[in-house]
Amino acid sequence: MDFYNIKKQFIGYLKYDLSLSKNSIEAYERDIEKFIEFNGSISAEAEDIISFMTHLRKNNLSIESILRTLSGISCFYDFLIQEKITNKNPVENISKPKKWEKLPKFLNFNEVEDLINAPDKSTHTGYRDSIILKLFYSSGMRVSELVNLKVSDLDLRRGILSVVGKGSKQRFLPIYSNLIDDIKSYIEIRQNYFIKESDNGYLFLNRNSGKLTRVYCWMLIKKYCKIAKIDKEISPHTLRHSFATHLLTSGADLRTIQLLLGHSDISTTEIYTHITDNKARNALEQFHPRFRRKGI
Repeated sequence: MDFYNIKKQFIGYLKYDLSLSKNSIEAYERDIEKFIEFNGSISAEAEDIISFMTHLRKNNLSIESILRTLSGISCFYDFLIQEKITNKNPVENISKPKKWEKLPKFLNFNEVEDLINAPDKSTHTGYRDSIILKLFYSSGMRVSELVNLKVSDLDLRRGILSVVGKGSKQRFLPIYSNLIDDIKSYIEIRQNYFIKESDNGYLFLNRNSGKLTRVYCWMLIKKYCKIAKIDKEISPHTLRHSFATHLLTSGADLRTIQLLLGHSDISTTEIYTHITDNKARNALEQFHPRFRRKGI
């Protein structure tokens, strides 16, 4: 069987057996293609994997990206074993590089406040943008989760929202009380200003009533960083890092943060997170800076 057909079956395995997201599948596909091109064959030994990792490092790939690539290659060989195409996984006996070569970038609390206050809330788009920034920081959600958020995913009476993360995993996140009121006001603006001929259901819309894109959100944050005079290279993921870092340094336990971020550990059973109980809400209210400061 040639590599093209094997790759096609592997993609089907990732999609239907492992239920990975489209982005994860595309990343795995790229990684496998690069490895096979480098190695020249599907047949590989541990030494071939190490040579490929060294090649990636020489090309300035981060430790995190190398680990992700290694995970994809390992998954590929697990699939080949399952299909009886090979009988061993060359990744199994390789010592993985240290995960964190450097700490992820994050904003301090004052920078976050300056960023959140940067939009002109007297305009429709400015008010929408302020809600986007507040949601990013107060929930730790990924940009893909935010742009796919629908009005029907919000339960403002109970103060929770539902997001679908990697691997189509659903989790529920608390919304702090002041933001609930802001979202209610935005939904009225959305109905009266952003909705044109039909309503596609997405919470955040552009001026043409279309769904926002991840690139748009990235540009939006760049724009408001410039207004707030924040001289750092940041992205939507930076606010996710800031959310987690501020919770951790304020005393929240790692387990709660893991659940809120929707992370699953490779050594444990797949976790499906449903944060609706008072314990999780109390953790946010006790430790998250925006919950603790009244009037924000």
